[in-house]
Amino acid sequence: MLLSTSTGSPENQEPPAAQSAPITVASEDRWQVYHRLKSLDIDCQCSGFQPLTVQVKTPTEMLQLWSVLRQVSQPRLVLAAGLQRCWQASY
Repeated sequence: MLLSTSTGSPENQEPPAAQSAPITVASEDRWQVYHRLKSLDIDCQCSGFQPLTVQVKTPTEMLQLWSVLRQVSQPRLVLAAGLQRCWQASY
């Protein structure tokens, strides 16, 4: 998450610094998550037998990270039910 610690007028504030954190992902899903994040232009590193490290710079990147992690961690039925609710809400 991004936090701004500077004070003063909005024109003088610098953009918040990017945050890096190791993400625990099942080993069989780690490379899938890594490649998906790379395709979304989200900075991340992953090496053998190490946790996936992701650098989040914007709220949009945080949402995309959440979505990618949800895709690999939730059962298909839960994801399908969520899509079904979206379709019902739009019609």
